Parts: sequence; C-alpha cells; structure tokens
Amino acid sequence: MALGIGNYIIGGTRGALKPEPGETERLEKIRSVNSTPKKNRFRRHCRRFWCIYLIANVIFLAIFLPVFFLVAIPAIAQLVVNKSDLRIVNAEVMHPTADTVRMTLEAKVNLKLAMGVRLDPVVFYAFVRSASHKHAYAGIEIPGQTIKGNYSLGVTDQLTPILNMTSWETFVSQAVFRKETALSLYGVTTGYLGVLKNHIVLDKDVSIPTLNKFAGFSIANSTFVLPAEGDGSNLVANITLPNPSALTFEVGTITLDLKSGNTDLVIGKATVKDVTLRPGNNTFPLRGVIDIGTMIGNLTEVLNSQSPAIRRGSLSLTAVTKSIVSNGTLIPYYTKVLSSLPLVANVSIGDVLRNSLAHLGSSETLSGSDDKRKRGPVQLDGPVGYGDAHSQVASLKHNRHVQKIFEDENPERRDAMIDSLAQYYAAL
Repeated sequence: MALGIGNYIIGGTRGALKPEPGETERLEKIRSVNSTPKKNRFRRHCRRFWCIYLIANVIFLAIFLPVFFLVAIPAIAQLVVNKSDLRIVNAEVMHPTADTVRMTLEAKVNLKLAMGVRLDPVVFYAFVRSASHKHAYAGIEIPGQTIKGNYSLGVTDQLTPILNMTSWETFVSQAVFRKETALSLYGVTTGYLGVLKNHIVLDKDVSIPTLNKFAGFSIANSTFVLPAEGDGSNLVANITLPNPSALTFEVGTITLDLKSGNTDLVIGKATVKDVTLRPGNNTFPLRGVIDIGTMIGNLTEVLNSQSPAIRRGSLSLTAVTKSIVSNGTLIPYYTKVLSSLPLVANVSIGDVLRNSLAHLGSSETLSGSDDKRKRGPVQLDGPVGYGDAHSQVASLKHNRHVQKIFEDENPERRDAMIDSLAQYYAAL
C-alpha cells in the first residue's frame, strides 16, 4: 500500500498550534499601532520633544522679527515711495532778490496705497541731478501731514534762500533754454504706517516743460514816435514772451540792447517793465530809444544786415538783455542767463510805417489849433493809392520833427532817403 508523502513530515499529524497566553493581545496592539493615523503619531512626537521645538521657535522668532521690522517693512515702505507718482501742478518763483526768492510749489502724489501714511515735517531739497543733492539750490519746508491716495501737498509763498548760486543758475539756464527739464527733489523723513515707524528717503526727478528759448518771441505794434517823448523814447511796441510751462517766474524790469539783424551793431536800447512770466503768452509794452545817428552813420552795415529781412518786407531786430532789476535790486542770476539768449524778431515794415505815420499825423494835429485837436489822429489804415501813399510819406520832408532828426544831414540826401521810403511804402 502506497504511503502519502505527508506521513513523513515531522509534526504533520499534530494539528493546529494554540497561541501562547498573552500572544493574542500583543498581536492586537501591533495591529492597532500600525493602523493609527500619521497625525496622531506626529502629536505624540511633538509632545515628546516639545522642549526642543519651543527653543527652536524662540531662536527663529528672535532672528526673524527684527529682520522683518527693521529690514523688510522699511524696504517695502521705501519701495512704495519709489513707485509712487509725483507730478508738479503749479510752481511759482516770485519776489526775486540777489539771494532769495519766494516759492510756491504744489504737487500731486499718488502712493497707490489704501491706508494713509503719516509723515513727519520734512525739508525737500531742490537740486540739479548732475550736482547731487549735497549742492541743492533751495530747501522747501513741508509740514507734517497724512498722505492717502491721490493727494496734494506743497507750500505757498515760502521765503526761500538760495543755498547754492551755481546750482540755481544751472537750473534757471535749463528752464530758459530747454524744452523740458527735471525738477529734482530729495528729502529724508519718518513715515508711520499704522503703528509701524519707517525711515523714508524721497529722491525723485520730476519732468516739467520749460521756456524753450522763448520760441515764438515777437515784437508787434511797433511805432516810431516823433517827436520823442519826455524820457527820450522814440520807439513803442508790444513784446510777447511765450511760456509753455507750468512755471511762473517774476523777473522784473528788463533793459535790452537792440541790434540790427545778426550784427553786433547796437542801434538802440529798450526797457520792458514789471515782467512776470506766467503760463501762456505774456505780452508787455516796450519803450525804447532808436539812435538815428548811429543808423545813418552805419547805413551800409545796417542795410547789409537787413537785406534778407527787407526782401521779406520786414526789419530784423535782435534784443539782448543787459540788466534785470526787481524792486530796485539787480538780479544777477536772471541777468546772466538771459543775457546769453539773443531774441530775434522780424518786424513788418508796413506795420511800422502805418503806425508811425498815424502817430505822426496825430502829433501834428494835436500841435495845431483847437479846431484840429477835435479831429483826433489821422487815420491811415484804410486803402490808399500809390499817389496818396507816396504823397503822405514824401510830405515828411516838410515835417519839422523829421527835419530835426536829419538836421545834420545834407537836405538833398535827406529828401532822397524820404523819397525812397515813400516809393517803398506805396508799393506795400
């Protein structure tokens, strides 16, 4: 009889083994531990090593909090200031003296921050970037205030000493000669964002349009006055100085040399009183003295310098600043800058002749009888024929004021000059 292989296995007929006492409980505990969630094990780990974690957190906070409040928060505050928009709305430089001005400055600032920032009083130093803020030309004192959103701040009519004359002259020169320049501002203050205190530095360049060499300068309504007025003036006109910027400059009384064309020949002097350059076109009365003797004595040079303009029916006058006085005080920085800017204007010959003849007719009328005084000035604005125009100008040969001007000249030469002038005027 064949035997099964299982009969030869030791213990094969013993049956199932019974677990030892307590073994079941131990196996159950192992299974229970293996089935516990990881978070419970982490809790037990933390409870076991809490002292180590506490010490580590204290060390971390001792390092992080000072860095956060002393480095991160100020850096964020400074970044907000650096990224903010600053725009000049109005700037006025008034009542100039040799070493002070009165400044009005209004600016719009947008911090792009929902909550307000309180600033301590601060002095904003205006300077030229190439010279750095250490050579600022003015210090503008801004009172403490809270800035929020799109906010206006500035000062009005603040007496401001000129701190550095070289920098100030540079800024004035840039404002006169350039189409656009930068108003550089620097200031250090303390800002409060809620209960947080921050050291803030403002260092900004604000672009502003400037005077652009008075592009569009003109002289209009020019009239030769015969006889000369009591102060010697024999030329009156209107002068226009454009100001395309948002800046206002009180300049003062300007004394000018008048030159013929682009030459250095000075043919007269003029004065423009109480000049204040406000945004837009600024027109002021000009009074001057034209030296007829100098013009006649240098007639060839005058005609050569005027020939291009005469072909266009104009006279070319160049005005060069000689001095600027405000409230009886010479203003050296304005004088220095403006004297380096010749202003050229083309004056219509026809307008000059019409205005001058009208004034001359008025003068002759007023010097006559009472009946003539009632008639008022002679009107020459209407259309005239060649004969009328020629006779009106040619009659100047018999005018006593004209004869006085040319009293040193040969009468034949005087009459020839007037006849030439009459022919030219009649041809206009």
